[in-house]
Amino acid sequence: MISPELSTIRQKDLDRDWIARATAEYEQGTTLETLITQVRDVDFGAMFNGKSRDGTRAEPNPSFESKVAAAAPTLTVTEAMKTFHLCERDLKRMASRMGFKFKRGYTTNQGHKATDGPMVERIIALRDVGLNRSQVMKQTGMCYEKFHRLLKDYGIDFPPLPFNLRNGKTKR
Repeated sequence: MISPELSTIRQKDLDRDWIARATAEYEQGTTLETLITQVRDVDFGAMFNGKSRDGTRAEPNPSFESKVAAAAPTLTVTEAMKTFHLCERDLKRMASRMGFKFKRGYTTNQGHKATDGPMVERIIALRDVGLNRSQVMKQTGMCYEKFHRLLKDYGIDFPPLPFNLRNGKTKR
């Protein structure tokens, strides 16, 4: 449906004039302006599905791998996935092949720090009551990694019990 509104017709006149000028310049034989572009040497099929056009597995460009290796200490795997448009599997293979590591994920995620305060207080209180490490982890519902991260980050003195005092059994 054609709009009877005059403002939309006048808006399109600007585009029509530009196209008419460009067509006239082309027909007169003037040279066209060429824009310099950077072309990536990566086959797009290989970039997204890991296969080259002949069906073989495509290996990443060595210069590209060196860029990923240079950025790895400052990026987590998730950030590298977004930055380089690669899947996690390819990034981890690249890291193992070239011998570099990505930044740990929890160090960049400051959201975990918000819940640390109450958990640290709870750990200290349960320790003072007399529970051992395993019982505290069960009470708080924490995994081993998080529990030990909190102990290390906040300097909580929670010595492990010697073997002869665990579960009330003595070593024979």
